[in-house]
Amino acid sequence: MSQPSAPWSHPTPSPHGEPPRGGVTGTPGATPAGPGNRGVGGPGMPAPVQAPGPISAGGTRTLFYHRLALADRNHRWWMPLVEGVLALAVYVVLSIAFGIVMALAVPEIITGDILAMDQMDPAVFLLLFGSVALMLPSALIARLALGPRPLGLIFSVAGRIRWRWLLTCLGVAAAVYVVVNLAGIGLDLATGGGTLEFALAPGIGWLVLLWLVVVPLQCTAEEVVFRGYLAQMVGRWLKHPAWAILLPVPLFVLGHDYDVWGLASVGIMAVTMGLVTWRTGGLEAGIALHVVNNMVVTLMGMVGLADMNETSGSPSDLVTEVILNGAYLALVFWLVRRNPSVAVTRTVVLPPPPQPPRMPALEARPAALTADGSGLAAYVLNPVTQTYMILPPQYGPYSVRDAEGRYVGVLDTRSGGVGQVPARGRAPGLPAEAGQGHGASRAVGGSYTGRHDA
Repeated sequence: MSQPSAPWSHPTPSPHGEPPRGGVTGTPGATPAGPGNRGVGGPGMPAPVQAPGPISAGGTRTLFYHRLALADRNHRWWMPLVEGVLALAVYVVLSIAFGIVMALAVPEIITGDILAMDQMDPAVFLLLFGSVALMLPSALIARLALGPRPLGLIFSVAGRIRWRWLLTCLGVAAAVYVVVNLAGIGLDLATGGGTLEFALAPGIGWLVLLWLVVVPLQCTAEEVVFRGYLAQMVGRWLKHPAWAILLPVPLFVLGHDYDVWGLASVGIMAVTMGLVTWRTGGLEAGIALHVVNNMVVTLMGMVGLADMNETSGSPSDLVTEVILNGAYLALVFWLVRRNPSVAVTRTVVLPPPPQPPRMPALEARPAALTADGSGLAAYVLNPVTQTYMILPPQYGPYSVRDAEGRYVGVLDTRSGGVGQVPARGRAPGLPAEAGQGHGASRAVGGSYTGRHDA
């Protein structure tokens, strides 16, 4: 479900943040004008120079996970909105198809109150968890259509699922849950809270199969949507990671039917998964925590140690959730610091800036003007920047000043124009033929940027 990294970007384990937008290093400078540069235009005239040669990119940009939309140079600010609409449309279609199949296979599920049914019934279990798992193909189809590319950027800064890191996080999450839950059970037994009573749910074989296949897909789907798509959508517009971590939390919490204590526990877990996603540069750590949590809860329900239909919580449940998530968060942060092979950012090589136009040398300009049928005006050499400018006639006449800013006269590039700069008062860099010719190019900020669409 991932694609190879784009040729202009690659993951990097650098812990540093991203530089300011537009920061480019290594941009070549123009050749400065000097008193010794005397060319064919006469005394004081800078020697003609060619426009700078090929410019290398020379600049890089470092992106955290929530900013990966900027790794695709073709991605636009509005694309996350269209991506969300497309993902919702695909999800509706898949849900309708899935509902039809379930209605044909188990008609009584559709006619009853699904939330009131026994969630340990294999058909109900499949409907509840399978309907959420459909968000995974919906999100991937929308991402494939709208970008950013490669598709694997939705999983990590490496542009793929980092399976070794995912297995490591699964082991860490499983260890934390085993230790904390065993400690809780031991404390409950020590304080006379009761005895353990095991009761296997009906259809345990089907439940185990669904537990192994559907539950991990359901958890992955929620992470891809809430810590993947939504976080990167926010990060496309807002730079600070707190926005990408916290803004999706209310949507995730409202998708669960619990009381205030249960919703608070879900919120704590959502923040934890958002933090580890940002800090580790991918969804693997969040997926691991989510998968272990849901698999532990459903396993306890299958053996009679938990009621899957229970929607109420307690302050003690909230304390347990804080301990679980706090321990997992600390261990993952410690591991990613000690494991430099886990990339937490992605380095993007910036595209090279457009090269300036190459104009004819000074001695070749009269012939070039005669042969040029593009309608351009005069070729003028800027003595400061050592680059050529084009003065479009429709925006003239031009006020001319010398290198020290003193007014010299008016340069009229219009055909048959009057008020030309006198030869003896011409500013450095403005040869006699500069006022001849006509054309249609547009100057922006006093420098040539492109041919004017007149």
